[in-house]
Amino acid sequence: MSKPKYSKTQSFDETISTILPSYSMYTSTVGMNINVPEEKDDDLPPPLYSCNNSEWSGSTESANVQDVHSSAASTTPTSVTEAQSRRMVPSSSTSTIDDVPLIIADENANLMETILDNVHRLPNMTFEKQEISKAVQLEVFYTKDIGVAGKAPELIDPSIYEYTQGDLLNGYILIKNTSDRPIPWDMFYLIFEGNFMVANEQRPQELEPVKIRRFLEMFDFYASWNEARINRFVTETTSPYKREHGNTVDPLDGTYLYFSPKKEILPHRVYKRFFSFKIPNSLLDSECSDHNLSKHVEIPPTIGLSRWEVAHYPERNLNRIKDFSFMNTSIGYGVMARFIGRKSTWEVDFGKIVTPKHKDNAKLVNSKGDEYIILKELTNYIRVVPTSNVLTENERLMKLVENRLLHDNLVKRVKDKIDIGKQLEKALESTSEPKLSPDLTQEEIEAAKMTQSYQHADSIRDIKSNMRKLEYYEVSVQLMKRSITGLKNQGVLQVKSPKETYHVKYIPPCRFREESIEELEKTWKFDVPIELTTIFTSKDTRSTPPPTIKDIGAELVVHTMRSMSVPIALEFNHCLIYNKYPNNSKRGIDLDTFTNNVVRPFQKQSTELSHLSERLGLENFKVEKQLVDDLKSICKIDEKLNNLVIDDILVDGKKYNYRRNGISWSTGDGVATSSFNLRVNLSSLSLKGVPASDSLGNSYNRFNFVPDFQACFMTRSYHLRLTFELGNGHVARIKVPVVIEKC
Repeated sequence: MSKPKYSKTQSFDETISTILPSYSMYTSTVGMNINVPEEKDDDLPPPLYSCNNSEWSGSTESANVQDVHSSAASTTPTSVTEAQSRRMVPSSSTSTIDDVPLIIADENANLMETILDNVHRLPNMTFEKQEISKAVQLEVFYTKDIGVAGKAPELIDPSIYEYTQGDLLNGYILIKNTSDRPIPWDMFYLIFEGNFMVANEQRPQELEPVKIRRFLEMFDFYASWNEARINRFVTETTSPYKREHGNTVDPLDGTYLYFSPKKEILPHRVYKRFFSFKIPNSLLDSECSDHNLSKHVEIPPTIGLSRWEVAHYPERNLNRIKDFSFMNTSIGYGVMARFIGRKSTWEVDFGKIVTPKHKDNAKLVNSKGDEYIILKELTNYIRVVPTSNVLTENERLMKLVENRLLHDNLVKRVKDKIDIGKQLEKALESTSEPKLSPDLTQEEIEAAKMTQSYQHADSIRDIKSNMRKLEYYEVSVQLMKRSITGLKNQGVLQVKSPKETYHVKYIPPCRFREESIEELEKTWKFDVPIELTTIFTSKDTRSTPPPTIKDIGAELVVHTMRSMSVPIALEFNHCLIYNKYPNNSKRGIDLDTFTNNVVRPFQKQSTELSHLSERLGLENFKVEKQLVDDLKSICKIDEKLNNLVIDDILVDGKKYNYRRNGISWSTGDGVATSSFNLRVNLSSLSLKGVPASDSLGNSYNRFNFVPDFQACFMTRSYHLRLTFELGNGHVARIKVPVVIEKC
């Protein structure tokens, strides 16, 4: 079954006009305080938008009468960022009560904005077994086409489709109050959102995540509650300040299309709200505002399965995809509906409400002390795997340069800070004054920051030039021979492979395939050229034969990383990480790792910086927060490595056996060389330690390898680890990059 596509003559953007990229625009427009006249006179002036921030309220007095339309093109990441930067008045104050953070949204705050900013810290009654939470029932349905009242929809099952950028999400939500009493609420909104979530590994039954980061939010103005009248279709011309009444029904099924003006879910009524979304091409630039890394604003793929999704749809746990994510970690997308209201208003009719306790919860109250909680929410998840952004060769080289510069810049920032600290230590030791001038210290800091911010153009040109000159991935191991007199150095073995990235086409899991994978499968087999060079200690090659290569093995390494606290400060590539550890020849212990090559050098710097700070004191030696966070993002990064054995591997077209068809060496002048092609077949992957079997079928039918991505809090990359086992029991390892991409 193919994925549903909107096939009308008019485009989606020409038909639907109620979508915005983020709630920032929502709170800056319709989400603001609004006074709507009750009269039905269409000649009345438009509603007056007011905001407690005087800069905003002063600019709305002369607003012209216009229909309230909104589209994906009506705002840009820049405009959203500017809107955020103009909010100068603090939205809330924070304290604690009974060790629970207390957030007070007083009369100087935009209450809606404060609630939305802290929504994942509010107590959530969705899964609580209390009368009021059970009384509200929500169902989210997806349809093939844009929903229209009076027209029978064609329902679709989102769990069998794989969506990408530009795809449309149409549907509706049904809301029912099964109690005998009206249920009031303060906020109802419906959004398409993307979340990075980490569940509590220590408490398997706990639904509340220990980490959640929303990286995508798109409001449907029409489906969400607004004081203003939102025209859903471009063809609609209803006045924006004319409210619909709560008795309008869909003639198809008798469901109510609008809530009552009192913002209540009336008993035994079924409400219907249509929604439409279009998956964006990328995230807002503001999602990576600290580091401005281009890969961090690309749409990441769905990976893992959240406890929230399993709780709402238990059957999906039975079809869990083996994608090698961290346990209890996920990136997910879905259309979500949520009711928020005041706890005190519900306790009048439903008795005392006991809210669930969670360590990250906060108590958010208004100026009267009314606490806001989430009454009910539901997300119907979809699978999103974006089309890969394939770079040209020049763009790829520039990205390598950029990654190297940013890495070196972070190293230099820390080193400069350490140097400043050491200079301060010397100054303290050589003066009788117990403290230094804060101004002088700050000047030194600023001077160091200015110095590290610039790099000479010749240096950058050298890096670009070297990127083109470095044609090989290369590792070297010493050839040691054990004898009665001890170890004897016989020379060095060099293993080289051309600097090439091997591109493999993404193959979806079986149930998501819409067409033949024959062309995609072809890319799962490729040749890796290998060059071996033995440099002997003596030019007499007759006395010392070349090393015996007893076995050649290959593994696909699935490398996943996550940050639990702060955004990852760098983008990584293969050259930054691998083939760096010298003489990495111990059998069973691979020391050429991300931890050894990247993390530990930063940890060493971080420790030195910490010791300097302790010795000098914060009054003399201040480390800027951004530098601390950047260091923390690398030093405390979590890694997960899955090594899958490639069973189908050929050397120049033959199964390798060193006795029958071993390596052929060409010798002369103290050097022996050999070259061959290593043919690898990624469809023959098997878990390490689990014997391969033809009955298991191709690996792309058993495992799912999502396309490479790097986001602020999670990354995924792949590489081949090629191992050459030597006759002396040592090994030579070389790693080459593999990129899995979706076209």
